[in-house]
Amino acid sequence: MAKIGIDLGTTNSLAVLYKDGQAVRIINTLGSYITPSAVSADDDDRILVGEAAKDRLISHPDRSTSEFKRNMGLRKTVELAGVEYTPEELSSLILKKLKADSEAFLGEPVEEAIISVPAYFDDNSRRATRVAADLSGLKVERLINEPSAAALAYLNKNGYEDGTYMVVDFGGGTLDVSVVDVFENIIEILAVSGNNKLGGKDFNEAIAKNFCSKNGLIYEELSSVEKAVIYRNAERAKIELSQIPMVMIEVPLEQDKYVLTLTNKDLISISKDIFAGIRDPIRKAIHDSRKKLEEIDQVILVGGSCKMPTVRDYIRQITGITPDTSIDPDTAIAEGAAIFAAMKNKDLKDVILTDICPFTLGIAVNNDILNDGSLMMSPIIPRNNTLPSSIKRSFSAVRENQDKVNVQVYQGENINPDNNLYLGNLEISCPPTKRNAKICDVKMTYDINGILIVDVTTADGQVATKAFRSNSSVLTDEELESIRKKMEDAILVSAEDEKYKALIARAERIYEESFADQRQVITGFLMNFKAQISRGDPIKVRETYKALSELLDNLEY
Repeated sequence: MAKIGIDLGTTNSLAVLYKDGQAVRIINTLGSYITPSAVSADDDDRILVGEAAKDRLISHPDRSTSEFKRNMGLRKTVELAGVEYTPEELSSLILKKLKADSEAFLGEPVEEAIISVPAYFDDNSRRATRVAADLSGLKVERLINEPSAAALAYLNKNGYEDGTYMVVDFGGGTLDVSVVDVFENIIEILAVSGNNKLGGKDFNEAIAKNFCSKNGLIYEELSSVEKAVIYRNAERAKIELSQIPMVMIEVPLEQDKYVLTLTNKDLISISKDIFAGIRDPIRKAIHDSRKKLEEIDQVILVGGSCKMPTVRDYIRQITGITPDTSIDPDTAIAEGAAIFAAMKNKDLKDVILTDICPFTLGIAVNNDILNDGSLMMSPIIPRNNTLPSSIKRSFSAVRENQDKVNVQVYQGENINPDNNLYLGNLEISCPPTKRNAKICDVKMTYDINGILIVDVTTADGQVATKAFRSNSSVLTDEELESIRKKMEDAILVSAEDEKYKALIARAERIYEESFADQRQVITGFLMNFKAQISRGDPIKVRETYKALSELLDNLEY
């Protein structure tokens, strides 16, 4: 039974199996190892996942969605065909598709996986990822931080050479930076930093809004289809600028044609805030690692956004190091997750990967500085502490004859507890204690699986213990069963239908992006293809499939 590694990405997702010393990329039903992280409901309310769903973001924006990874762990929903879906439910559909494709490709059941997550995912987001895996039918013992996975992929390819590395993982929706120390095949994560709301998506939006501004269009007043068409062209321009110095964006809206010429210099000008957002986590990771820039032996770039020359040049400027791009930025995370799965299976015995706590864990205490009854964060396990970690601190009574202790547990870096993530509380009675006298010890134990155990021991030896997870994402057994039933009712299209649906979705998307004369031609080929599908003649279906594919290839390239 295979255990795979999965990169559950904001823009794209993929699965990899590490076998016989090689990372084997899983090919999906459309013949690609990349599956867009998009979901759509077709006209029969069946669920499309991947390329077809991505194309339907333009042709059917009201029935399609993507980029929901950014909302993992938040109480947000998206409606598709009258059904409300949470980010974890949508992610479970992506995972379900990857699981099915993996089983078809490998010819054996796949029940376990290592899933990568942004290093800066908080407890809510990590818990939501586990829920998504559970709903998809995958057992997930461990999550791996994306830059840690990238470091594994890089070192596995280039040899586990001792040194200090900085990994910059800049994907479609998130940015992660890690500083990694390698010594005698022990990979130690020294520090992590990042921004879960910064990625290639932001470049797309900057280009799209600049396009509208230069053409006298008001982006917010456009229809959802018009926005989708402009966004798609903006994304395409960004990708093309990775290969050529200048691109021309041409967008037909109604009967008008709008044009914008864009260079990498222009892109830098309109994306100043994005580049500033890249700089800050890099500086923070280096600071927290207690290393100096000159002690970094190599900067490793992964993630689709690191293909951009402007991004690579910017990172070179602020670090003084020419980044290494020797590993495939699109597949490195999944490959690293698969390598980690092999390590868990003892297939790789000589490599050890340590991990760290990405956020500070602490409790709320009385603010003795202001002495106004307000609370402040008292850290117990600081961020970047190696896991597993167990630390104990003593606390004093805040009032005379205090006979109760209420420990409120938070995750985050802000001195104001209300600005951090509340995980829950633990209450215990104690003998009346004088103000400022020791009232209890609080011990926090945080393990590699993200489970936090809090022990409170009073001065007279009473002990209370509780395991904490973020209460905003914890589901009861009844809630989980209800969601599981709901997701079982979400029927994914068959592999054969997916192939046809993907071509139809592509044709409808290109139709939206084309002028009147081109639309007429597309309509003829598309209607003929649909007619042959309904008649069920396999020879005619293959012929019209090929004809429509060739037409779309000519129109798009």
